[in-house]
Amino acid sequence: MKKIYVSVDLEGIGGIVSTEQVGIVENAFYSEARRLMAGEVNAIIEGINLGGGLAVIGDSHGNMLNVPIELLKGDFLLCSGSDKELSMMGGMDETYDGVMFLGYHARFGTPRAIMDHTYSPTTLRELKINGKAVGETEINAEVAGYFNVPVLMATGDDVTMEQIKESFPTIETVAVKKSIGRYSALCEPVDKVRVKIRDAAKKVTENIESYAYVYKSQTPIHMEFIWNTAIMAEICTYVPGVERSGDRSNVYQCDDYIQAFKLFTVLRRLASSMVNTSYL
Repeated sequence: MKKIYVSVDLEGIGGIVSTEQVGIVENAFYSEARRLMAGEVNAIIEGINLGGGLAVIGDSHGNMLNVPIELLKGDFLLCSGSDKELSMMGGMDETYDGVMFLGYHARFGTPRAIMDHTYSPTTLRELKINGKAVGETEINAEVAGYFNVPVLMATGDDVTMEQIKESFPTIETVAVKKSIGRYSALCEPVDKVRVKIRDAAKKVTENIESYAYVYKSQTPIHMEFIWNTAIMAEICTYVPGVERSGDRSNVYQCDDYIQAFKLFTVLRRLASSMVNTSYL
């Protein structure tokens, strides 16, 4: 049986347009968002199952405790919890046949994309890998690429799908809403969106070779971090090997992407310790 990893975020789920829906604070908006998220997860599970695959769902938003397992159906495993070694790709290894990104969003600074950010909205302005500005899709695809696992499919708003196609030209994409602002979109009926996701996942699982795109940067891996404030760049220099490259930026280089990815996690947490909501 084929084994497909699905990293599922929340901002790119159909019907999601507001920070009130994604803030993981229990309220009517977040409760609705969890149901919408589970609905699209069920759609992708069904499609993968129909295509002859097992779906391994990686809850990848916030505290990574968003998908209510009791609402899920089909042949699946759910990877949840916030201390995953590989974060949004927790559990990824060489045993997978492919990766799908469900409910993804554009990198920080993308015009008209729904809730654009790159991992840490309050800290990270831009991340470059080997000189290329990247978002969560590329960052996480590099984890899969390290294990030679290809990206197969992505879903999210229309602007995000256009951006993703630039990095992954062969994969299948499903636009679940049309962005008209950072916090507004034209949203299709959820049943219609879920059918599109199910059918796309089935098609791709049945024909992996036609969509597969292994995303892997050449070594050495050179990362450049541009933060929101100068103090964030300063504190990151406390980590050996991290150098200051500008007022608000650091650089780091190594020959192993997983090592670089873990360092990225450490630096984000250090930078977050310097956040002051009154002054960024």
